[in-house]
Amino acid sequence: MKRIAVAAIAVALAGLLGGCGVKVGDGDLTNDWAMLPAAKVPEPQAGFCWTTSATEASARTIYLDRATCDATHTFETVKVGHFTGSAASADTAPEGAALKDAWADCDRAAGDYLGGDWQSGRVFVTVTRPTNAEWHGGGRFYSCNVAAVRTEGGEFDPRRDSLKGALAGDGKLRLGCGNQVGTTSTSWDDISPVACTDAHDVEYVGWVSSPSDTYPADDKSYDAAFGKTCEAKMLSYIGMSRSHLSSQRALSFGYWMTSGKDEWAAGNHSAHCYLMLDKKKINRSLKGAGDTTV
Repeated sequence: MKRIAVAAIAVALAGLLGGCGVKVGDGDLTNDWAMLPAAKVPEPQAGFCWTTSATEASARTIYLDRATCDATHTFETVKVGHFTGSAASADTAPEGAALKDAWADCDRAAGDYLGGDWQSGRVFVTVTRPTNAEWHGGGRFYSCNVAAVRTEGGEFDPRRDSLKGALAGDGKLRLGCGNQVGTTSTSWDDISPVACTDAHDVEYVGWVSSPSDTYPADDKSYDAAFGKTCEAKMLSYIGMSRSHLSSQRALSFGYWMTSGKDEWAAGNHSAHCYLMLDKKKINRSLKGAGDTTV
């Protein structure tokens, strides 16, 4: 069983499995022996599945064990690529901004596999790279892995079925309505998903990406990165004018960044945008509701 460790966005593949073969000669022990093939660092493959003892996507290091995909598993490998150019010739495996090309590739691969933008669902995406030992042994691969999560808080949701196509159409992992958890006057800790026909105070309206390379480390920069674009996303989703929004006492918007500092450096600048209700719940979707009063 192969074991790997995830650190931030990098899922480090642990262990170096050797393998070689010898060509049988002509019986003369003094000549004609074939050269042993060079040892090759084993690589993960698209379609591999993995289990983990970690429960949260926010864990700094997550150890994974190979599993059969028809058994309960958490992660699925959707693509394996290879570093090239200056990234491949570096002394150590790429990290941070040097992972931007790999992240962009995994971003696309995850969307293709899931059947929709991964940012529109309760999923977690990782980019992997070799361990130091594997890098020095010639490993130049990276892999793209996806996992389902139960809520915005990032609790993993192990399953027996595949995540392939899970976000297509009305896929069951698509973000929708929910309820705020752990609310304060300015924030909330999580969102618990519910059907839009059930009482709720949150509805997903889309996702946006900040063009800034600067990680939003405080509330002011966080709002600068996502505030205006998420407000615009909400107004478009509802079909509501900005002037009408100003007359609404219960309706506002919020956002949840999908990355940490390491993921941001690699190029993930996205956030989920939500319409939010203050001290009020409804049992319908506000999509296309226009200049309604909430």
